[in-house]
Amino acid sequence: MAFHVNADYAPPKNWQQFEELCADTFAAHWSDPALQRHGRAGQAQHGVDIVARHGNQWPIGLQCRKKSPWPVASLTIEEVDEAVKEARGFIPPLRSFYILSTAPDDAKVQEHARLVTARHQAEGLFDVNVMGWSEILRRATLYTDVADKHFGSGGAAPRAPLLATWFASKGRLELAGEELSVTCRELVHDLRDFPAGRIVLRQRESDELVAQLAAYDGRQLTITERQARLELRDRLAVKEQKEVRISRGLGLLLGDPTVLPWDSGDAATAVTGLVNHELKDNPFIDPETIKMRVTCPHDKEIYRNRYLTRADVASITALQQKRDKKLGHGRHTNTVMELPDEVRGAEAIPAAIAAILHQLDEGRSLEEMRKQGILYLGDWRIDILY
Repeated sequence: MAFHVNADYAPPKNWQQFEELCADTFAAHWSDPALQRHGRAGQAQHGVDIVARHGNQWPIGLQCRKKSPWPVASLTIEEVDEAVKEARGFIPPLRSFYILSTAPDDAKVQEHARLVTARHQAEGLFDVNVMGWSEILRRATLYTDVADKHFGSGGAAPRAPLLATWFASKGRLELAGEELSVTCRELVHDLRDFPAGRIVLRQRESDELVAQLAAYDGRQLTITERQARLELRDRLAVKEQKEVRISRGLGLLLGDPTVLPWDSGDAATAVTGLVNHELKDNPFIDPETIKMRVTCPHDKEIYRNRYLTRADVASITALQQKRDKKLGHGRHTNTVMELPDEVRGAEAIPAAIAAILHQLDEGRSLEEMRKQGILYLGDWRIDILY
C-alpha cells in the first residue's frame, strides 16, 4: 500500500473510468457494498452518477466530472451551483452531495461549497462537498484493491492501468455499433501506450448478485441464510471466472502485437463474437447449423468448433468461387484470413482466441505459443464439417 500512497498518478483517460474509480473508492472508504452507479448515459439523473450510504446517512449523491488535463481545466463556482440546483430534484432528497473532479483542488471553490452548505443547513437541505483529483487520489490509494485495480499493483508507476470496463447483460455485450467500433480503435492505441493495460468485462448479473449478498452483511445469520448466501457466492464465482477469462481474451484480441495484425474488417465484430460466445450458457445446437472447425496449423490438437448458419456457409462458398474465377481453381486457402469479413470476425477469430485461452489455462505461456506461430490467427485452418 505504501507504494501507491507515495505515487502520483494521472487521472483516468475517460469519464467512464473516472466514474468507476470514484465508485470503487467510496465503496471502500465508506464500507458500502451496496453503492451503485445511478442510471446510464441519456437518462435523467438529477446530476447524480453514484448513490451511496455512509453509516446512517442515505442517500448520498456523487457527481463525477472529468476535466481536461491539458490545458488544465478547473471546476468553476458556476458549475458547482448548476450541479447543486440539479441535485435538489433527486428523489428521495439527498442527505449529502459530492462533486468529484479530476481538476486540481481549488480553495475558492471549496469555500463556496461550504457557504452553500451553511445556507442548505438553514433550509434543511443536503450538505455540499467538492473534491479535486489530489484528494480523490489520496483516498483511492488508501485501499490496495482499489489502487491495484486502477493503477496496477505496486511501484510508483501505473504498470497495469485499467483502460476500459465493458458491461454485458443476458449474455450479450451492451456496447455496440459505432461507439464500440471507435472504442476498439482507441483501445488499440491505448494498449500500445500501456502494454500492460487492462480491459475488464463485467456482467450486470454479477452486480445483482453482489447487491443480494450485501443484504446478509452485518448481522447474525441462520444456517438457512448461510446456505442461501453460499449459493449466491457460488453463482458469483462462476460468473467472475468467466469475466476474468473474457477480459484476458479482449486484451489479447486488441493488444497483443502478434495477434493484432489479423485482417478483420471490423474489430468490434470480433470483440462482440468473443464476449457473446464465451457468455453463452445454452448448450442447444440448432440442427439447421453447420459445424466449422478452426484449427491451429502448428498443432492440430488445438482447435475450436463453431456452428454457422447456412447463409454464413454460402457466403464462404461464394467467396471461394469468386476467387477461383478470378485467380484460377484452387488458388484460395482454407484459412481464417480468407474468410468473409463477417464470418472471420464474428466466428473464426473468437474461436481461435478461445482455443488460445484454453492453452493458457493449461499452463502454456504466450511467449511459447508466439514462437510456435500459434498466435498468427490468420493462418489457422478452416474446415466445414457437413
